[in-house]
Amino acid sequence: MKPKYPIIKLILLLGAVILVSVISFAQKPIENWTGLLNAGGQKIELRLHLIKNADNTYTSNWDVPAQKAKGIASSKTEIINNQLSIDVKMIGASYVGTINTDGDMIQGTWGQSGMNFPLNMEPLKEGQEPIVNIKPQTPKAPFTYSIKDTVYVGVVTQLNYGATLTYPNDNKKHALVILITGSGKQDRDETIFDHKPFAVLADYLTKIGFAVLRVDDRSAGKSTGNFSTSTTADFALDVEEHIRFAKNLSIVDTNKIGLLGHSEGGLIAPMVAAKNKSVAFIVLMAGPGIEITALMALQNEMVLKSAGISQEAIDAYIPLYKNLMKTIIATNDKQEAIAKANEITKQWFSITNKSLVKATTNISRDSSSDLDINKFATSFAETFSTNWWKFFGAYNPKPTLQKLQCPVLAINGSKDIQVPAAENLKAIKLALTNAGNKHFEIKQFDGLNHLFQKCSKCNVPEYGELATTIEPEVLDFIGSWLVATVL
Repeated sequence: MKPKYPIIKLILLLGAVILVSVISFAQKPIENWTGLLNAGGQKIELRLHLIKNADNTYTSNWDVPAQKAKGIASSKTEIINNQLSIDVKMIGASYVGTINTDGDMIQGTWGQSGMNFPLNMEPLKEGQEPIVNIKPQTPKAPFTYSIKDTVYVGVVTQLNYGATLTYPNDNKKHALVILITGSGKQDRDETIFDHKPFAVLADYLTKIGFAVLRVDDRSAGKSTGNFSTSTTADFALDVEEHIRFAKNLSIVDTNKIGLLGHSEGGLIAPMVAAKNKSVAFIVLMAGPGIEITALMALQNEMVLKSAGISQEAIDAYIPLYKNLMKTIIATNDKQEAIAKANEITKQWFSITNKSLVKATTNISRDSSSDLDINKFATSFAETFSTNWWKFFGAYNPKPTLQKLQCPVLAINGSKDIQVPAAENLKAIKLALTNAGNKHFEIKQFDGLNHLFQKCSKCNVPEYGELATTIEPEVLDFIGSWLVATVL
């Protein structure tokens, strides 16, 4: 899953805690800003766009150039005197900063998941290019195969889908691999921290004889639709549309259409394959195999550990996390969910060592603790009350995996802290065995992370520090399995 601080796969940031400071500013600020978020040694450019409304209130949105993410809307923007305060509920984050007297510098802090990161911003110069590091594996022209960019309309959804089809330069019909992105709004290349994993996969697979279709998520790139109100089930409907589109392509062998999903995409692929007999094979790259509540608890534990949080603090926090997640997802009314989250958090706070509380939630032990608890609980409730979390958090992949009869390849990296390999692959293997599936293979790659990179720190910020997008051994293994299974 894309990292969601407390996950997964993969928008840039998704967390559980918003630190809010209510303040304001009299002078008209510069509208467009840029700054480098220093998160655990990984520097990520964020761009802030401030808009002053006719009634003298403010709105704002954010761009993350490295992920091709634009216009991430803030839920609250306040400027009082020289103080700026922004909440971004859709990714569970906040930004608090001080604008200097000249109005050309903001010294601030990005808050998320109980952690704070420095983020100082300066005016964005007109025409200033985003800070992008081209990774060595990103495909470059000239290409030895055909590339077709297209936009097609879904028969059922009536949405536009922006896509790229690649296929060998010959007159044959080809087996087709449809790529399915991980969680968070992704472009067709699944761009993350300047890496383009799906461009790399498409390039490799096309060179060995496959046609490959990669598609922008809803409201990303040239696709339409409302990503923020959609669920994993909606994204499965999108994949059904991609299959319908592919069946009308003259270069596609319609008996050999398969799916390759990464992270949440590896949850979606089985959902589609279990219902659609047109799916000839699936490849799951770090696709969840265990109940999502358990997966998220494991993921949070591993992410916190990678951030240097003590095991004692983690052991104290995880029961709270699981209780909050289960309770909020099962509660239909958001205000009721907030009230229940407050009650659960207060009870946990009362019996938990306050230094452990501070380490994982940033809730203080002094007179401001009630306010901190409310902010923490409210943020949790608002995050897990979204349509996506309601479906995703309650999902158990096991029943779907037990219906699969098509060939399945499931792979994980042993250092994956978002979809832990040992527990995950064991669950997938058991489910497929119970299904009576005779055509599956399970593979764990030693020393690789969630993006299938060889890692040393093996934490989320390191993704962007590494030059490799996908280790060649992984590409070769997937390619060999597909050739042997499909061609």
